[in-house]
Amino acid sequence: MEFEKRRQSSKKRKKHSWRFRIIMILFVLLLAAGGAFWFNRQGYQAKNPNDTAVTMVTVKDKASVKEIGAQLQKEGIIRNSRYFVSYANKYGAKDIAGGTYPLSQVQDIAEIYQELTEGSGDEPVLSSGYTFISNTKTAEQTAQTIADAAGVSKSDLLAAYSDSDLIAQAKKEYPQLFLNAKSDQTLYDFVYPGIYRFKKEKSAKDLVMTMLKQTNKTLKPYYAQLKANKIPASTAILLAENGGKKEFDRRLAFIKKIAPYSQSLQSQYGILASISIAQAIHESNWDDSALSSKYNNYYGVKTDDTTAGKSVVLQTQEVENGQTVTKNARFAVYDSYQDSMKAHAKTIANGNTWNANQFADVLAAKNYKDAAQALSTDGYATDPSYPKLIIQIIENWNLAQYDKN
Repeated sequence: MEFEKRRQSSKKRKKHSWRFRIIMILFVLLLAAGGAFWFNRQGYQAKNPNDTAVTMVTVKDKASVKEIGAQLQKEGIIRNSRYFVSYANKYGAKDIAGGTYPLSQVQDIAEIYQELTEGSGDEPVLSSGYTFISNTKTAEQTAQTIADAAGVSKSDLLAAYSDSDLIAQAKKEYPQLFLNAKSDQTLYDFVYPGIYRFKKEKSAKDLVMTMLKQTNKTLKPYYAQLKANKIPASTAILLAENGGKKEFDRRLAFIKKIAPYSQSLQSQYGILASISIAQAIHESNWDDSALSSKYNNYYGVKTDDTTAGKSVVLQTQEVENGQTVTKNARFAVYDSYQDSMKAHAKTIANGNTWNANQFADVLAAKNYKDAAQALSTDGYATDPSYPKLIIQIIENWNLAQYDKN
């Protein structure tokens, strides 16, 4: 009898044990399914809602969705390329257009895909709660967008940009941001273009300080170079949507490369080093033109010499009767950038065959502003805005430091 009871009790324990195991297996399966669903869903969401950094990504024409997905993953924009590929294939990958796009980890797959199908533009596609500020727009143009996002008055925001007490506070909190700054700049000039997420700001002044805090954080990698070269922070800010730190370093390296020789040429021929450098920058687009990078012609110098290896025919744009026209022209080819710079300096110093004093005013100028204006009045450039462009380059990069007194 006792044995029979123990046997029945053992059977019950085994039965309960199997039930428990089955329940646990079902629980684990449900948990795994839920986890898989959660991870899959996460794959389509923003990689990091708090990382508002913008990365300019260039998508090649006719690139496959697989190639684009791999590129986005490599750039750190998305978690895994397979989520982008899956989404793109579902909604018509053929609509993706080649171009350069501002992208961020705060964007989910749907927003990134929408941006890529709408074609390259100045602003990323963002969900509510995020605001994009572009350096292609003025404070007035962006004021309403920012005010709406933060829940403040547009007029209060515009007033805050020029508030003397707030400017003093900003200079005290972020002194490096204001080194070498121009006196006529407002606080909006120190707002770094990009994505902002406003949360706790209660006033327009709080809002401005939040934006300056993000600018200061973004510019920390620049500060040592800005201070050493006495370059204003606004120069780095202007490059935010055109290559950022990588482009800043490239441009500064170009200046450092040609500055010593420009000083030597100033001693020999009298042309201010700042003018030589600024013209080389402008004419060669920072050594990014085919004429400069392939043929060492930094100043767009033309020639009639048809000797093999001494010239090349390329398209160029000129201003005629107020209109910009495209023409074919023959340009000089140089063995080195020094040869190009020396030829330019000699032209300024010796004029041309019909007027040896053609650029006398450029040589007589005692400062870069007068020299830049003389380039126009003496007929060096046909574009009426040429002097202004040269002066901007000199002031943005503090090229006057290379002029010898």
